Amino acid sequence: MKKNRNPGCIQTAILSCVFLFSGFSAYAQSEPYTGPIIDMHVHAYRQASRMFGITYQNPITGKTYATTPDLEAHREWTFKKMQEHRIVKAVVNYHPDWYDQDPDRVLIGLGTAEPDTLRRMYEAGRLHVMGEMTAYYDGLQADDPELEPYFELAESLGIPVGYHIFPGGPPGGMYMGFPGIRAANADPMQIERVLVSHPKLKIYIMHAGWPYLEDMKALMYAHPQLYVDIGVISWNLPRAEFHSYLKALVDAGFGKRILYGTDQMAFKGSFDQAIENVNTAGFLSLEQKADIFYNNAAEFLGLSPEEVRAHKQEGGNGK
Repeated sequence: MKKNRNPGCIQTAILSCVFLFSGFSAYAQSEPYTGPIIDMHVHAYRQASRMFGITYQNPITGKTYATTPDLEAHREWTFKKMQEHRIVKAVVNYHPDWYDQDPDRVLIGLGTAEPDTLRRMYEAGRLHVMGEMTAYYDGLQADDPELEPYFELAESLGIPVGYHIFPGGPPGGMYMGFPGIRAANADPMQIERVLVSHPKLKIYIMHAGWPYLEDMKALMYAHPQLYVDIGVISWNLPRAEFHSYLKALVDAGFGKRILYGTDQMAFKGSFDQAIENVNTAGFLSLEQKADIFYNNAAEFLGLSPEEVRAHKQEGGNGK
């Protein structure tokens, strides 16, 4: 019997096969999710925005985005994209009139008015989510006494809160019209006193607390009522960074409390890219994608079984 003169070759070949197949298993893609979507973070505007009619290049990713030119084009484009991507519910900030155009789809979000105004809006059926709350832009943290009446009101009414911490605006936002932003004020641990004081509060942290991963995991472990949305990090960060952060939260066991949201402003491509970035996350099963895109938000918002069935009967693989 002829001896193998180079046993290392056999060993190398075996290891190569193991590496190949293990790598394939680790990065194999589940099928893209095509069912209904709930977007917890959409923006409308009541007056012209400085974002309209510009071309913006993200200095981190290098991607370039055109923006909608004016208020009417922004409204038309947003509704068109929601229809295209089967976004059946959307929390729309700052513009209650959008609700009148499509009350089955739009949930009115507002968190910047006085508490008495928010209460009156809620009683009139014109407020569904207290969000986004944007005190961060003014240099305030969530546990500032000035914000206590808002959290007290939300808990008493049973209305969800969408709380914005970080990122604030585009990279370098404090030099681009948001002077109150400070990275030092961005740690999501600032919300813990609020959670302890208001244990029945329904709240989600926008942008998932990025980049404070370990603190975010600690908060979600300690406070089962706390959710996050993926917000702007779903399209404004490099895909590898977004996937890394999302995977860490899912691996830590919090996949049932992650909500889809684009933080769609006026940047064309944000809807498409955010959805693609979740669908290309090879570590997510189809079931986990369905949770992020729809199921988690349906439970968080308290949608009725009948409404959920109606959404899922429209087609797609979101059953």
